[in-house]
Amino acid sequence: MRRHRTTAVFLVLAGLAAAASTTAASGRDSGAVPRLVFPLVAKTDLWDNYGDPRPNGRHAGIDMENPWRAPVVAVEDGSIKYWDSGLGGCMLYLYGRSGTTYMYIHLNNDLTAKNDNKGGCGKGVSFTVPNGAKVTAGQQIAWNGDSGDANGNPHLHFEVHPNDGADVDPFRYLKRAAKPLFAAPAGAVFSLALHGQLVAAGAGAATLEADRVRQYPGGRWLDIDTRTIELTVPLGTEPGLFGELIGTTLRPLKKPANVTAYTLKSNATPGAIVGAPGALLLARMATTSR
Repeated sequence: MRRHRTTAVFLVLAGLAAAASTTAASGRDSGAVPRLVFPLVAKTDLWDNYGDPRPNGRHAGIDMENPWRAPVVAVEDGSIKYWDSGLGGCMLYLYGRSGTTYMYIHLNNDLTAKNDNKGGCGKGVSFTVPNGAKVTAGQQIAWNGDSGDANGNPHLHFEVHPNDGADVDPFRYLKRAAKPLFAAPAGAVFSLALHGQLVAAGAGAATLEADRVRQYPGGRWLDIDTRTIELTVPLGTEPGLFGELIGTTLRPLKKPANVTAYTLKSNATPGAIVGAPGALLLARMATTSR
């Protein structure tokens, strides 16, 4: 059941007014909203609830159902400002390089795995970067939660304000956004484990229908919306159980195999973060049960 009870437009206007001096001094470009990186690394229930009536006014953003403490990421390069309120709970503004301002509302405020509401709004609980930090698209900036009037119903309320002005419907931007496989600042060292079905292999590539991902170092398994990932198989890779990986052409497997694929340690790039074809290098692969 969709049970959102999210912040109304008066909260948005108050926050934007308070942050106006920061925006004016930021030297950002002014232009159209760019293609975004999706704001979460997690399986997400997305539908258009912008403009819906709420007890405290018109709904100024999109609510998305996502797991508690799922990684929340920057949708474009920019800078961060912390904020908090009674209704919105723990919030932040992302002042995008394009001139667009984004709002992330109902971030985590729990200290434990229980809904304890004891963490307040600060770095290490709600946010993963310092107040005022410059960030890159796909970098983790917060954790999803249920602070404010979302208590007991973890979800992300997300708003888009082109040219730092009035809110617009974020739905079309979220629908075409590139979904991240993991969260990292540009250049950070990472490796991944991807669970799913191997559906094609050969010609130095392997195609996986992935439904779960784990990031190293320090990550946990996350369910994701099933998606096609094309891994590059470097020369000299030991194929192990999958001799097809060294075939001369990329061919569908007669019977898809349940696998976990592990990528080589690499530096994060925009392509790697969103799982672009060939941006991830296969290290090894093992059969798994569903």
